[in-house]
This record gives sequence, structure tokens and C-alpha cells, in this order.
Amino acid sequence: MIFQVSKPLAHCIRVAALACSPLLLLACGGGGDEPSAQQQTPDTGAAAVAQAIVLRAGETNLAEGATSQLELDLVYDNGVTRNLTPFKLNWQCNSEAVSISESSYVTANSEGEANCSLAWSSLSLVVDFTVRSDEIIAESLTISPVSPVALTLNDQQALEVIASFNDGSQQAVSSDAQWLCDSNVVSINAQQLTAEQAGQATCSVTWKNLSADLEVVVSAPATLSSISINPAGPIDIPLASKQSLQVNASYSDGSVKASLSDVQWACDSSVVSVDAQQLLVTNQVGQSICTASWQGQQADIQVEVLAPAATNHKLSLASIEHLRFAGQDYSRFASWVDQAVDGNPGYGFSPTDAVYMYYLTQDKKYIELAIEDVEEQVVAAEALIAANDKPKTSFDSYLYVGDFISELAYVYDYGYDLLSDSQKTRWKNYAEQAIWNVWNHADAQWGGNSFPWSGWATTNPGNNYHFSFLKATMTWGLVDENETWLNLLRDDKLPKLVEYYAQFAGGGSREGTGYGVAQGKLFELYIIWRDSTGEDLSLESLHTKQTIDYWIHATTPDLTHFAPIGDQSRVSFPVLFDYHESLMQRAASLNIGSDAAKRGSWWLANNSVDPMRFGFNLHTTLLQQELNQIVPSDLLYYSSSAGHLFVRSSWDADATWLSAVAGIYDESHAHQDQGSFTLFKDEFLAVTQNIWSHSGIHQLSDQHNILRFEEAGEIIPQKRGTEGSMTHQVDGDVTTINMDLTGVYPAYDSITSWQREIRFSADQVMVTDQCVVADTVSAIWQINLPEEPIVQADGSIIAGNLKITPIAPATPSISIINWNDIDAVEYKEDRYRLDLEGGACNYQVQLDVLN
Repeated sequence: MIFQVSKPLAHCIRVAALACSPLLLLACGGGGDEPSAQQQTPDTGAAAVAQAIVLRAGETNLAEGATSQLELDLVYDNGVTRNLTPFKLNWQCNSEAVSISESSYVTANSEGEANCSLAWSSLSLVVDFTVRSDEIIAESLTISPVSPVALTLNDQQALEVIASFNDGSQQAVSSDAQWLCDSNVVSINAQQLTAEQAGQATCSVTWKNLSADLEVVVSAPATLSSISINPAGPIDIPLASKQSLQVNASYSDGSVKASLSDVQWACDSSVVSVDAQQLLVTNQVGQSICTASWQGQQADIQVEVLAPAATNHKLSLASIEHLRFAGQDYSRFASWVDQAVDGNPGYGFSPTDAVYMYYLTQDKKYIELAIEDVEEQVVAAEALIAANDKPKTSFDSYLYVGDFISELAYVYDYGYDLLSDSQKTRWKNYAEQAIWNVWNHADAQWGGNSFPWSGWATTNPGNNYHFSFLKATMTWGLVDENETWLNLLRDDKLPKLVEYYAQFAGGGSREGTGYGVAQGKLFELYIIWRDSTGEDLSLESLHTKQTIDYWIHATTPDLTHFAPIGDQSRVSFPVLFDYHESLMQRAASLNIGSDAAKRGSWWLANNSVDPMRFGFNLHTTLLQQELNQIVPSDLLYYSSSAGHLFVRSSWDADATWLSAVAGIYDESHAHQDQGSFTLFKDEFLAVTQNIWSHSGIHQLSDQHNILRFEEAGEIIPQKRGTEGSMTHQVDGDVTTINMDLTGVYPAYDSITSWQREIRFSADQVMVTDQCVVADTVSAIWQINLPEEPIVQADGSIIAGNLKITPIAPATPSISIINWNDIDAVEYKEDRYRLDLEGGACNYQVQLDVLN
């Protein structure tokens, strides 16, 4: 094994090895015999004084008949030691369990314990010995399952009896054990416990001279008491809307079974209908009573379908119309807006929030606040324009134009009668110029001054900036009934958007999971367009539904973190936040009644975001949601268009989870991480170093768990605009992922091919790499680790709860890099990368999960 330190000398490789140190058992007094001529004490200029007798070696726990040679040292005050073993020594023992010769040779005579002492001048040593019998004796019995066992009448439970022996071994003795129960509540036949009647029983098992008891409680089966419907009703619902219904069963023991799936529905009129997915659909204005039936129980709900309120608004708020009827709670959102009305707006407060409250309550104070806020925005923009500058709307390549202009559009629409003619003109001019500048980047101008910009993402429907451009154009175009912008949307931008996502298989985004969460804004566009035009663009592809499952599987088993793919600029460490909740709420709201929405409902109810942290995100909680839940069952999810795969050992919180990346690499926020993986069990075990950085935008390949190729001391980068590929096979508990990463190095003839296989199971991951490169290229197997890797005596490496074992080559050159040594500003804490070299482009590394 070759060890190499690649950073400052202060950072060293620690090799774990077994060590043995002498045991000082007892020391007293001083002085001692003069040493013999053969063992003179070194001349220290003063007489050395013996201080202690030390037992250096020898067994004190012996099997009957065994022997052991004790090794003794005399320790002096000058640090010199002297071997006492060759001397004739007089041992005294308080029992015959052991005997010790003058040469300190121990013989274990019989089972028991002995206390043996030795005197040397004024020093003494006491040693305790234990002699164990060679006879293996059963000491106790245990029963599985352990007491108490709770059964329902007629239930059966397999029993196992385990005998524990004095040598630490265990043996199943179920077939030879005898059972006796103190009542007829249960019976036991062939190790099978059967609940015969309600009550309690104690069953005793005997084997040889040992026994153990098992307490059993048998209860009568719970009976179905009733079923109930959520919401309880009566329901007032506007025409052309839907309502998720949930049916729950209550039992005699107080338990509840939620979200029944096989309910039969019948409605007494054609006003509404309820489908098999428990989705109430309105058909016409009127009243109806719908009855749910399940296992002989029934429950009714009264529904009144109302004609939609007459409105001249161009931007419909139909998605929150359901809140205008009795029984709908939006108090937290109301408090958020009322705080702004009182003159203390929270961080991120939007005039649109006030518009929502005005729509729901018709209280004029809300729309007046919204008008005031937008007027301030326009006045500030006009001041900058007058100073020959550009307004904030254009900052960061018009990233925020969607927020600024949509706020203006909603307030313009709902506060139109309260605006002066001057305001209407000024607001319109401002919005028109902003949108024109977006789509005419080379000729963009403000106040007659030229302010050209890059036109970034104006033609890329997969980019988060594009969603902002569309939101500004869509909201203002609808409000102003501007055919220029509406035609641009209908004839160009929206068809391209639909086409892009129609071919995007698997959901998610190639921007990764940091910027990919902005797809919540894509789903917002779908809601705005659907509510205002009646056309639901989300139905044109599976992408919205699939993104629900994408994010469920991209979430780690603890439902707290997510796969850190691509830039993580908001916060480097990947922990679920309001934005993820909002994305799921929008996607699920667009798909109420579907199994995907029910899985999304489960995720929303169980993840760590409870409740939403910031008020500026609360508006998505106003959306109607699926009430029924389905617990996910698939252990693997693959988005082929994103190039992301997620697999887990189970849906338990302590499951092992892995994500892998290989696919199209074409987005600016994506990283040079093709071929990489992330491993998680209770915590991140192997993960990109980007999550420990200050900025969260370190894209280079040395940050990721891949093969790193170097030539002439420089990293050969993966090239944007290229494509890797990934396939997978599942065989029982083992998932095999095969990647071909050759295509991500197209500009470099020195890298001919690279294939990676990742074999995943609950406790182990095997990574195998094969590549062909030029002689001038080094292929380095790297893994980034949150814990310091410690090289063990057997050649394996332990990093926290991860064991890394090189299989091929078996003895690679090992380098350990502390990222804090490289850049203490970006990496505040010690985080590490482990490099293995010497594989001649063929590596196999085994990763074992230790926790």
C-alpha cells in the first residue's frame, strides 16, 4: 500500500493498527533488589529506584486445563524496565483454581476464580484469574416474539425458543421445547400460537432444566363502526370546479383507517358526480346528495353547485375560488397580509397577496395596499429611467421581470376602477417596455436610452429564467388583452414550451435540484393560463405528474434532505424548504384525483417542512389539494430526460438511498458530475463537496464522485452540450446501474471510453469503472466525504459510517485532501476527498454502510 500526502504536511494520513501496552496492576513502596551482573541498570548518575511490577503479557481468563506464561517487568524511576520472568518468583494463590510455578507459568486446574499475589522486595503485584469450564452449559431461554404478545381473535403467531450457552453461543431449541398455558385463551401446536378466545394467558416453555414465560393478550377483532366523509359538508362549490373527497373508516377500538380506496358512490342527481378516485366533479348548477358506501356502512354529503360569480377580470383567480365558501381556513395567509396592511409587511410580501385577500373578502383595504405598493415600484422605475439608468425589473438578465410585471398586472386588473387615468397609462407603458425588452434583447431600451442585454434563456423552455419571461408576458397580455403578446404566446412560446416538456420523460429538470425547484413557477404558469383561458397546458404532457414522483424519490429517506444535483445557490446544504413544498402543492393541485397527487399528498403531510417557514410562500397553500394519500411503494425512480436516478432499500426513515447522474448535460446550472453518485443513510455518507461550500456553485468534476481525468497536471473537463447514458436492472434486493460516460468528453481524443457500473443494495455499493485513455492521461478514482477517511491496517478506509475497500487495484496509491486546506473561505469545516490511483483505468471499489 502506497500512501501519499497531497496537502500540507500538517495534514497527515492516520493508519489504524492494534496496539498493546503493559498493564500496571498494583505497585507500592520503593527500593528493590540490586540488579544482577547480566542486567545492570544504566548509569544515570544516581541510584535507580524500582517503583512497580508490571504484568506485560499472559492470559488471566483461561479454560480448564489451559496454561499461560506470564511475562513480568520491574519498572524503575528512570524509565528503565527489567524482565523479571527469568527469576524464580514465589506466587501465592487463595484457591486451587490455578497454580503458578516459580517461572510464572500458570496452569488452570479447575473452574472458579483465584487471587494470586507476588512480592518482590517492598513491591507487590496482585493478579485475578478466572477459569472457565470446558463443558458447554445452557444458561437461559428466550422466546421470540418477546412478551407481551398482542393478538386478535383467530390470529396466529410463530414462536421460536432460543437457548443461550455459557460460551456465548445460541441455539434454536423450539422443536424440543414443551409448552403449557394457564388458560384456554390460546393454544400452541407445532410452535404455532393461536388466539382461541378473548382474554389473557401465560404460557411457559421448558427445555431441559430451563424455562421461560410468555404473556399473551387476545382481543376481539375491532368492528367497523362508521364511515365519514372529509370535508364533512355541506359543500358549496362553483361550477366547473372539482373537489377531492376523502372517506375514512372508524372502528370499535377507536382506530381509524384513512383514505379508503374502494368506496362506492351514488349521487341523487346529475348536478355532480364522484369518480373512482374520490373526485367530486360539478356538472351543472343545483343541489345534490352523494352517498358513499363501504362494507355495509354509508355516509352522505350535501353539495350545492353555484354559478360562478360574474366578473370582468381578465386574470382569473378560480384556483382559490373554493376558499370563498364556508369552512375553508386560510387564517395564516390572512394574518400575513393583515400584517402588511397594518404597516409592517414581512420579508417578501407581494402586492399579489393583497389582491388574493381582496378577491376572497372584497375588503377595499387590501386592494388599496396593493395599488400603493405597485405605484411605488413604478415610481422607483421611472426615477431610474429619468436618470438615464435602467430599473430593477431588468436586473440579472430580467430574472425578476415575471414577479414585477405580474404584480402590476394583477393589481391593474383587480384595482382598475380605483386607478387614475394617469396611473393606468404610466403602468401600461412601464409593463409594455419591460416585456418588449425581454423579447428584443439587442434593441432593449429604457427612456430612449439603449440597454441591450444577452437575451439569456429567451429561447430555452427548460430554463428557470424562461418561466419569468413567460409570466410577465402572460399576465400583462391577458389583462391588457394585448394581441401582440397573446399571439406571441399562442403561436410561438407556449407551443415550444409544450413540445419541450412533452418529450421530457421522467419529470424534474436538467438544471438539477437547486434551480430545478423553480419548476414550481412553470406549474404556476399552467394555473394562470388554465384559469384565465380554460386551456390546461399541464395536460399536454406527463411532466407535471412525473415531477411529483421525481421529487418524492429525490427526497432522502428521512424526508428532510434531497439529492444535491447541480448548483445549490440559495443554500448549499440540500434541506427541504418552502419552495419544494410550493412546487409540490402546485403540481398536485393540477392533478387532483390522480395517484401521483395522492403520493404528493403523502409527501406534503410527512416531510420536514411543517409548517411553511416564510409568509411570502403561503399563497400556494391556498390552492385546492388532494385529500387522499398513497404511500409510495416503488424503490427506484428514473428520469431519463433529466439523467437522474434514485434508488432506496425501503421506505423506512433509516433506509439506504443512492442517487446517480448520467444523461444530457446542457444547462448552465448543471455540473460536471456525469457518472457521479450520492450515498445516504441517516446522513450523507458520500456526497459532492459543493454542499459544504459557501457559494454552492462549484461545478468542476473534482467536487463529485466520479473518475477524474488529468493530463499535464490539468483536469480534463466534461463538456456542456454532450450526453452520457444510463440503464438499470433490478434483481431482488440488488439494483445495477450501468453508465456510459464516453460522450461527455467528445473534444478529447485522449479519452476513448469510460463505463461505470454501480451495484446497489441495502448495506453495500460496488462501483466498477473501466476506461481507455492515452498514456498521457491519469484516471483517478475519487470520492468526496463529509468525515475524515482513516486508512486501516487491512488497506480499507473508514470515513464515518462508510467503509471503503479497494478491490482493484488492491493496493492503490492513496491521497486524502482536506478541502478546508484548499480554500478556508469556501469550506469553513474540514471536509475531504479520497483519491485512489494505480488502476490503469480499471477500478473496483466496495462501499459498505456501517450504521
